[in-house]
Amino acid sequence: MTVTVTGYPSADTTWTQWHDRCAVWLSDPHSAGHRIAHHVLGDAPERLPDIPGTWWVVGGRVFIAAKPGDRLDHAGERIAGIEILDPIEDAPGVIVRHDDRIIEIARRDGRTTVQVYTAPDLRASA
Repeated sequence: MTVTVTGYPSADTTWTQWHDRCAVWLSDPHSAGHRIAHHVLGDAPERLPDIPGTWWVVGGRVFIAAKPGDRLDHAGERIAGIEILDPIEDAPGVIVRHDDRIIEIARRDGRTTVQVYTAPDLRASA
C-alpha cells in the first residue's frame, strides 16, 4: 500500500530550500557565520581587542575616540577625535567600518554591543 501525503514538500525540495537559505545566510555580511568578535560596552573607556580606538557608553550613547590613522569610518567620514553615536534599542545597529570589517553597534535588552564582521570582497563579483 502506498500512502501519499499532500501539503508537505518532498525531501529533495526541503533540502534544496534549506541549502538555498544557508547560501543566502552565509553571503550576508551580518550573519553569525561572518561574525569574528562580540563585545559588550561599559561606561569606562576601553580598548577592544583587534579594534582601534577607545570605546564606551554613557546613557545609551556610544563614544568612540579615534585618530585618523585608526581608519574607522562612520557614514562615509573618517573618525578623528570623539564620535558620539546613538543606537536605538532593538533597531538595526549603527555601522562603523574598519578596513575590510564591519563594526555594528547595537542596543539589545538594555546592553550596548559591538559586533565585528568580516565584509565580503565585493570586487570579486564586479
